[in-house]
Amino acid sequence: MKKKLAVIAAILGIVSMGSMVSAKDMEITPGYYDVDFTKYDFIDTSLNTIQFPQGSASFEPFFKKLDTLVFENRGKVRILHIGGSHLQADVISGRIREHLVKEYPGASAGRGFVFPYSAARTNTPASYASYYKGIWDKNKNVQHEITKPLGLLGIAVSTRDPRAEITLLLDKYNTEPIWGETSFRVFGYSDSNDVEPVLRIDSMDVFGTFDASSQSYVFTSPRPIDTIQIAFRWADTTKQAEVAAFITDSLFKDSVARADSLARVADSLRMDSLGITPPTSSAQQMAQAVAADSMFQGDCEDVLDTNCLNRDEDLQAALDSVAADTVPPRPHFTLTGILAENNAPGITYTNVGINGAKVANYFEEICPLFEKEMSYYKPDLVIFAIGINDANVEVFNDKQFREEYDKLIKRIRKVSPKTAFIFETNNDSYRKVRKKKYVQHPNGEIARKSFFMLADKHKAGVWDKFSIMGGLGSMAKWEKADLAKKDKVHFKTAGYHLLGDMFYKALMQAYFDHIANLPAEAPVVAQAKPVQAKPAPAPTTIPAASSVAPKTQAPSAKTASSTAPAPTKATAPTAAPTAPANAKTAAAIQAKVAAPAPTAASAKTAAPAPTATPAKPETTAQAQVSAKQPVAKTVAPPQMPKIAAAAHKDVPMPEVVKQTAEPTQPKIQVPLKPIPQAAEKPTAPTSSATDSK
Repeated sequence: MKKKLAVIAAILGIVSMGSMVSAKDMEITPGYYDVDFTKYDFIDTSLNTIQFPQGSASFEPFFKKLDTLVFENRGKVRILHIGGSHLQADVISGRIREHLVKEYPGASAGRGFVFPYSAARTNTPASYASYYKGIWDKNKNVQHEITKPLGLLGIAVSTRDPRAEITLLLDKYNTEPIWGETSFRVFGYSDSNDVEPVLRIDSMDVFGTFDASSQSYVFTSPRPIDTIQIAFRWADTTKQAEVAAFITDSLFKDSVARADSLARVADSLRMDSLGITPPTSSAQQMAQAVAADSMFQGDCEDVLDTNCLNRDEDLQAALDSVAADTVPPRPHFTLTGILAENNAPGITYTNVGINGAKVANYFEEICPLFEKEMSYYKPDLVIFAIGINDANVEVFNDKQFREEYDKLIKRIRKVSPKTAFIFETNNDSYRKVRKKKYVQHPNGEIARKSFFMLADKHKAGVWDKFSIMGGLGSMAKWEKADLAKKDKVHFKTAGYHLLGDMFYKALMQAYFDHIANLPAEAPVVAQAKPVQAKPAPAPTTIPAASSVAPKTQAPSAKTASSTAPAPTKATAPTAAPTAPANAKTAAAIQAKVAAPAPTAASAKTAAPAPTATPAKPETTAQAQVSAKQPVAKTVAPPQMPKIAAAAHKDVPMPEVVKQTAEPTQPKIQVPLKPIPQAAEKPTAPTSSATDSK
């Protein structure tokens, strides 16, 4: 039980922002991070909450899955974060994923969807590395002409090269290994099934099972792995070997010579028609293509520059034309995504993002395989961060923007009807009018109102990033504070990490509000043999259940805490130890997750739970008095913070846990201006806070 309490305390000791935490606390309490917001007075931390214009009822399925995972170590929770360049870089989403995986040790159910972005000559997410061999062409949902059906990720790569391979190193940048994947689903297709992917583990080829209905190959690894290496085997292996030898021994010599040939074409196109200065050497270009792991790496400095993105598309078409003229017809394979998971209970967090993507880029005409691939993931929570590219125009049609979101949400609900949604408002940004000249972009405020309207319509939550940042013009302050890039659209790593920390805190606070409002359990009456001893005096006060709150309305955490009886000096020396009491509380919450709340009638007829040891006289007396009281029908004070405090008595309660004592957020209207809230400051301990420790 002590181990279980420690695990629960680990996930509860999550964040403490806006207040100072000592080095000692940082060492012994997992999940603490400390941000000195006095350096960033332009950030409004009082707005760092998930707001629910129509209440949080639609989040109950998601929260209950978290309950089952946290308290019973059962089930999987899947989260999908979808957007544009912010999400392809996977710095803010990677930070959130890191918290979710590390705060609850062993809670990783897999990395989720991954992709070899380097083979598409674009930046790989910062959380892992990707490498490739052979010649590949690409299709992305932001291109004008798309020749291949795309899926959930909005990107595909194809190859006819017999030497083609891809490698993903999931733990490349982790100080300690996190991922141990055993189940893989490779989404892709070939002509007449004449090319098959194989998973290479320890220099051995592991063959998968083809699933025609989903156009995917299912693999099971004999052991957990964090390196995904996939080769592509032709049905005619003899022809594959001959073509590979031809490429190696003839005109092209090897892949470097082939790359030099294509590089010369690219350089010529850039100089003659695109006006782009070529790189200093083709070897440098080859090195960048093989391992493109830095953020926003590519030909376009500004990923919001659609003209540059279109030029990049034209360049790729020219390269493909050259390849078609010099390479004879061969079998080809198109890859649209890889889903990596394991059989353990836990959380899977997938980021989906393409540089320059808009809401319409995920429609059926562009991504026809979207629902089919999502049906093997079925997210419990979808976080929408699409909008910065939609609003990057002089005249923003906010009505059309909302209609497009309605269409995308409809696609997701077909697959996962009970999915909860959170909308991220756009970050503040500036619009480039000419070289090194930027102006404030008021569309951020217009988009913000649209997000609140969407949340109101779809019973979703809103994380108001625009207002938290400081509102219109705040991006310049983030840049001055070394948190944002000079393009005044994207953030530096420190800025993304800060945003990820704040979002995680807001999400966990919403979950703690759910915990604080869990229905109360009926009192558990202990049955024990009478002990021959002097009976202890009855407690000074034992309030009836009806005195906690009216029967028709559940009290908030703060109200329930203030009405709970305080221990008297007479009973303090003989009180039961803290650990068993908290163990009993944990068991009560576990029972709540496993079964519905008992009614008054069923509670009266319930048999008492037997105990292994005789109860103390004072315990027997209390049980006899409690048995005469009416069964509680109202909400009990939240118990999870008490468990955390019991496991770490010498650690001050994290700010996020302290806030569980605050009243539940009321139903709000769509705000046209940020809703001011009390700033986060350490509060002096009150009597109720003392009781909870």
